[in-house]
Amino acid sequence: MDYLTLRIPADMKQKISSTTWTGEPPWQGSNGMYEQCGCEMIQVVPAAYEDIRRKHHLKGELFCDEEALCKAAPVHNWRASQLRFWYMKAIKDQLTDDWRAWCDIAGDAVFCVEATDKNLKIMEDILDS
Repeated sequence: MDYLTLRIPADMKQKISSTTWTGEPPWQGSNGMYEQCGCEMIQVVPAAYEDIRRKHHLKGELFCDEEALCKAAPVHNWRASQLRFWYMKAIKDQLTDDWRAWCDIAGDAVFCVEATDKNLKIMEDILDS
């Protein structure tokens, strides 16, 4: 199975970049998840992209710095937090009332989905917007 990843920098001035992988994305190495997230400990959480106007809904995994929120001055990643929010909102009836507190992502993150034709088209739209 092939995968498509979007590297989502916490710095809003930096653009989102994409990478396609044959097989699962590597954890180690010069372009692995640790390198892309810029951290030493990764947490993988479910996330989703949603565009109601275009009727797009794309579920995937979000690789994020597990310790970023514990740092003295965490850098909030608004775009990655939104992906987490869209996933959590869809299942909010299964969660506790404080579910929004579990949407905050800090530091750089990577959104990963299967590289199907449909998903590739949706991801192209994300990069173009």
